[in-house]
Amino acid sequence: MEIGNKKKFARRRSGFTLLEVMVAFTVLTVGLLAIIPVTIFMVRSNVHNRYFAKARMLAEQFSEQLRTVDYEDALISDDGDTTDANNIVNPDHADTMSVDNMQYYVLWNVKTRSNPAGLKEINIIVLWDDPVLKRRGEVNTLAYKAAVSR
Repeated sequence: MEIGNKKKFARRRSGFTLLEVMVAFTVLTVGLLAIIPVTIFMVRSNVHNRYFAKARMLAEQFSEQLRTVDYEDALISDDGDTTDANNIVNPDHADTMSVDNMQYYVLWNVKTRSNPAGLKEINIIVLWDDPVLKRRGEVNTLAYKAAVSR
């Protein structure tokens, strides 16, 4: 007789109560809501880093291009202002590039150094309007061009 009572009791307790299901659902919802902001941040950071990597690549390409031109080439002419290395409002030279439907502005300022003589310092700045962060992105790099005596 005792065995029959255990079977009846086990049959009645085989499922979850509505309260247990609601508590489990609430815990799951709170956990998912905590993950959403982290996921959004990661996606935005990933997109921004993609733009940054492309800007860095453009800066390096311009750096290599400017190193190959002749010392007296107009692309690396100095306007005489030695304080405008980081000037983005009125740069010595500017160009616009489009990479994967994103507009990048490549600016470079040239400063002819007196020590060592014949060395041009070229500050390359790549700007873009980041649609994800809603601000302007910027990458700076330096290139040098030395005078070669022939």
